[in-house]
Amino acid sequence: MDNEILNSVVQMAEAHLLNVQNELQKLKNSKVDIEKKITDYTNYLTQSASDVRIIKDELEPLNTPMPEMPE
Repeated sequence: MDNEILNSVVQMAEAHLLNVQNELQKLKNSKVDIEKKITDYTNYLTQSASDVRIIKDELEPLNTPMPEMPE
């Protein structure tokens, strides 16, 4: 291979590696965003489930049938 062809191949390889590096950075940024969303949704789910449990516990005595009174 002559130097001109070899230089062209090297330039293409460098451009390709730069593209790979850019895509890797985009994926890392997406990963950070996704991890934040997972944390936010997990916190929301935990808090909401706790709120529902508290309300349910408060309502259960109202839904419990009264014991029969002896005559």
